[in-house]
Amino acid sequence: MFAPAFWYKKTPSLTAYALWPVAALYAAGATLHGKLRAKHPYFAGVPVISVGNLVVGGAGKTPVVQWLAAHYASQGHQVAILSRGYGGQATQPMRVSERFHTAQEVGDEPLALARHFVGQSVTIWVGRNRAAVARRAEEAGATLLILDDGFQRRDVARTCDILVINGQTESPWGNGLTLPAGPLREPLKHRSRAHFAIVLNEPESGTLPYYGLPAYRLQTQLTEASLAPLHGKPLVAFAGLAHPEKFMKSLAANGLKLAAAIAFPDHHAYTPKNLTYLKQRAAEAKGILVTTTKDAAKLPQGFAYVVEQTLTGPQQTDILTDIDQRLTAV
Repeated sequence: MFAPAFWYKKTPSLTAYALWPVAALYAAGATLHGKLRAKHPYFAGVPVISVGNLVVGGAGKTPVVQWLAAHYASQGHQVAILSRGYGGQATQPMRVSERFHTAQEVGDEPLALARHFVGQSVTIWVGRNRAAVARRAEEAGATLLILDDGFQRRDVARTCDILVINGQTESPWGNGLTLPAGPLREPLKHRSRAHFAIVLNEPESGTLPYYGLPAYRLQTQLTEASLAPLHGKPLVAFAGLAHPEKFMKSLAANGLKLAAAIAFPDHHAYTPKNLTYLKQRAAEAKGILVTTTKDAAKLPQGFAYVVEQTLTGPQQTDILTDIDQRLTAV
C-alpha cells in the first residue's frame, strides 16, 4: 500500500475532513484496545526495549532495532528480537531460521533480520501473541528482549519505550489525524507513553525541533562496503517500502548512477511477472538490479545486489546511556 498524499499535508484536506468521523471511531477503538492490552501485561523476567512509531509505514524502526541488538549482543546479552511477523503465515511463537523459513512463513522483516544476525548472539522470534513469544524467547535463554514495532503492543510491559520519527518529512505526524483520514495508528497525544524519540535524518544544522517528548538525532546511511562495487555502474533500483523514495534518494546522494527507480507497495510479495519485468529493465539499461535487505528476503537468492544500511551520529552514546540507566533502574 502506498500512503495517500493527503495524509502528509500539514493542513487536513477536504478528503481528510470527509473521513474524520471514521477516523474518530478508529481513534476511540485504538485507545480502548490499547487500554485493554495494558490492563494485564506480561512482565518479562529480563529487560525489554520497545522500538515503534505512531504512523503507518516506514519511520526507520529496523535500523534502530539492528543497532540496539548488535550493541547489547556485544555487551554479552543473548538478545531476542520479537516481531508480529507481518505478512507471514506463522501464528504460534516461532524462532526464525534464515535457512529453513521463507518470507511467506515468517514475514519479510523478520527473515531479513535473521539473515543479518547469522552467527551472532541475536535470535528473531515471531508470533501473533507477543506475550507468548516473549515467554518462549526467555525460555530459550534470552537475557534482553527487543519489541520490533512494539509501541502499540502493550500486552508486554517494557523497561524502555522508544518512538522512531522520520525527520525527513515536513510533518512527521502527517496531518495529525488517525486512520483512515491520516497516517496515525493512534491519537498523537499517546506519544507521551514513550520515554524518548529517535529522530532519523533530521537536517543536522540547527536545533532539533520539539516533537512533544525528549528526542535524539541520528542519521541513516548506506554502508560504504556495500556501495563500493556499484560506483560508476548503471543501477536499476527497486524497493517495496512505505517510503521507497528514501532508498532511491540515498543511492543518488552517494554518487551512484540510477538508470531506473522502481517502487512497489510496502511488504510487496514479488511475483514471477515482477521478476521478469525487473530483469527486462536491467537488460535494457545494461545495469545492475539493486534493492534493500527487506526486499531481498522475498527474492530468489542472488537475484539483486543488496545494499546494507547503518546508523551514525554523535548522540548514539547519549541514547545508550539513557537506555542503560532505565535498564539498571529496575
